[in-house]
Amino acid sequence: MTWLEALRYPFLQHAIVGVVFAGIAFPLIGVFIISLNLVPLRFAMMHMALLGAAAGLFLKVDPMFLGLLFCGTSSLALGPLSERMKLGLGTVSGYFMTLTLALAFLLIYKGNIPVLQAFGVLWGNILSLTLWDLLIVVSISLLILVIVLLFFKEVQAILYDREIALSVGIPERRLYFLIVFVLGLSIAVSMRMIGALLIDAFVLLPAIAATMIARSLKRMFLLSSAFGLVSGISGLYFSFVFDIPSSSTIILVGSGIIVVCLILRRRFSGHGPIR
Repeated sequence: MTWLEALRYPFLQHAIVGVVFAGIAFPLIGVFIISLNLVPLRFAMMHMALLGAAAGLFLKVDPMFLGLLFCGTSSLALGPLSERMKLGLGTVSGYFMTLTLALAFLLIYKGNIPVLQAFGVLWGNILSLTLWDLLIVVSISLLILVIVLLFFKEVQAILYDREIALSVGIPERRLYFLIVFVLGLSIAVSMRMIGALLIDAFVLLPAIAATMIARSLKRMFLLSSAFGLVSGISGLYFSFVFDIPSSSTIILVGSGIIVVCLILRRRFSGHGPIR
């Protein structure tokens, strides 16, 4: 079967649409993660999504639904909780990361969940997206794009310095918590598409590549979306051609883009700081 012949099947059509929307929108969240140093929170959200999926398998309900529910709820709570307890977000995230991982494996063990189902959560399968899954991916992708487009100036100020943004009247706290909330949703959806262990393929790798060669925040957003789209579509195509897992292939393409950007950055040393 050729690639063009396979395009007639709904499973591949769903995968392509999901890759296009996620590839364009989710890397924008990666820019937030890098700029606001939310890497610890990202790990916590990954483990929270894993716990939600494990609870879904244990209760025999949709793992993606509970993953979204767990991530959305925890993302709303982690930021205010860290401020109220006067602890850093990294400290609170580290606590929840270890706790949720322990609970997830406990549910998998006590629920006698088959190994293949458990590994399905960890590795994901973009070719198994249902129409409902696709609607969620598209909705969250559009939400991310709307936030960036409508609040670009405010987001730019927050990424530059939260205190300065607050001093000029920007509701930085609300926007910051909104970013954290959308981060949680994006990670939960990415887990369904490419697995809990490979979430960075859509969220972080394109953003890392963009930061290496972009000279402004606008270019960083544009390049991260372009890299996410290229890695997603190319990874999906190569996985079909060479009969290898799509999730791993997307990761390899994204990693290759980072290597190319690193070479370009060293060759054209005029790369300046992001403004």
